[in-house]
Amino acid sequence: MNHVFKPLILFIITMILGFQVIHAEEGCLGCHQERKGFSIFHDPRQLGCSSCHLGNPEASEENLAHRGLEAFPGRMGSLDQTCGRSGCHEAQVLRVRFSVMHTVDGMLETTRRIFGEEQPIDQHHLELSKKLDQSGADSYLRKLCVSCHLGNEKRKHGQSLKARGGGCVACHLEYPQKPEKTEHPRLTVEVDNLRCFGCHSRSGRISLNYLGLAEVEEVDPERIQDFGRLPDRRLVERKAADLHSLAGMACIDCHTSRELMGNGIRDESGIDIQCLDCHRAELAKKPLNRLTPEENLYAALQPGRFFYSDSAEVTVTRRHGSALYHVRESVSPLGKKRRLLTGKVSGKELEIPLFKQGLHHNLNGHERLTCDSCHAAWAPQCYGCHIRYDANQKQWDHLLDRKTPGRWIESRWAVEASLPALGVDESGRITTFVPGMNLILEKPGINEKVRHQLFSALSPHTTRLDGRSCNGCHQSDSALGIIHEHVTHPDHPEWILPRGWIDEGQKTPGASSHPEARSLNVYEIQKIRRVGDCLSCHAKEDVIYQDFKSWRSTLPVNHPSY
Repeated sequence: MNHVFKPLILFIITMILGFQVIHAEEGCLGCHQERKGFSIFHDPRQLGCSSCHLGNPEASEENLAHRGLEAFPGRMGSLDQTCGRSGCHEAQVLRVRFSVMHTVDGMLETTRRIFGEEQPIDQHHLELSKKLDQSGADSYLRKLCVSCHLGNEKRKHGQSLKARGGGCVACHLEYPQKPEKTEHPRLTVEVDNLRCFGCHSRSGRISLNYLGLAEVEEVDPERIQDFGRLPDRRLVERKAADLHSLAGMACIDCHTSRELMGNGIRDESGIDIQCLDCHRAELAKKPLNRLTPEENLYAALQPGRFFYSDSAEVTVTRRHGSALYHVRESVSPLGKKRRLLTGKVSGKELEIPLFKQGLHHNLNGHERLTCDSCHAAWAPQCYGCHIRYDANQKQWDHLLDRKTPGRWIESRWAVEASLPALGVDESGRITTFVPGMNLILEKPGINEKVRHQLFSALSPHTTRLDGRSCNGCHQSDSALGIIHEHVTHPDHPEWILPRGWIDEGQKTPGASSHPEARSLNVYEIQKIRRVGDCLSCHAKEDVIYQDFKSWRSTLPVNHPSY
């Protein structure tokens, strides 16, 4: 039987309130006593107002009290005085400073490499404004990319689908849908998906994919009801949504604090969660006495979502042992064993289906496949990209917050949302890849155009139960990354790029934006196609696939697949 860990929670709440109460006799409440909407952990009657908003809490006149006021507590520039002050969230702030959502090191390194520029040595500890200069790849990043990082300043109160940056409050500040004049936004760990949307609806379009929305270039007049526009005017088409989205799951139901806030050291990937952490027959667990202080804290913050087993163990991720305290096993009144997840935001109880041992999962040759390789229904893909620089125009610099000389202009074509190609990631597993840098680049000061044909591994978050068909891999050139045509920009016929990753019979694997990832090689493609030859006559359930290599060795020399 599972339990909510109430004794620990009560203890932690007592400790938190005991340690973090700051003298609350402040003049602020004399004027702002009507304010409401605070969470219990950040109630100004316990903490005061100045612990977050700074200013002069002892002054009684407005102009003196508001001197040095912090209008946006939690922004990276003032974290040491607000969220990261001693006695509050100092440890979490240290982690966030090195997280990929603040440093964006991976994006910086990849872009510089594509531009053919040397990587500066040991910049990881620097603020973004000191990492990026005003030329080449750094200029491109300043003007087109780095609005999506936690250090981007928040300038307006309120929340929208276009909101980005703001440090801690980018995720943890929840505005009421219809706020009253006296209502203060609530600080929360129940981070809903709208907080992710502003940044993650770009690049890999994960937030769009998850909802079943694909960014497109034009409307199909035969299906006009399936198209619409986002608040930023991007055109989208309705596609199959991820089954986890349809079940009402939030991003944080899968993605752990370690992934989202970092672990205090530089980590290029940082991915913690895996599908099998929840869907495998046996859960990974750790005893309660090995919970980190932060995991104990979350138990207090979400008392109705913390569960442990009869053996006093909590479910964890296999990679890093992060607590999945909202995932548990239970026995129904009829004696049926069930795996359950309680939504961190919704509170909704969902039953988790277990990984099934079947032909498709157990066949020889499938052991290298990721879940995405079969179960990703589609992925956003752009096969045509042209980038040029115009020194005579101006463009917004996201780090300086003003327009500066020089403008980067992007053009795209051949945009689609379809089954992605398969390739080999840096760990040797076969997974889904999309065009990452299929582009023509006109760099300032260089007459010759730079061309790249790089794909990137992407978990598209379009999971469906039925998955890719056997033919959709073994008889599909697109799945193998084979180039089957070239595409041109409608207004620039000289801009020609391949729709695909590699040429038929290409000896050298296609390159990836990650140096150690690649396309399928000639030998792997041959093996995949051998199965495809047989699928024309032998259905996927045929016994020949259980030991395909041995079966092929028995074929007569006049057999079509010999």
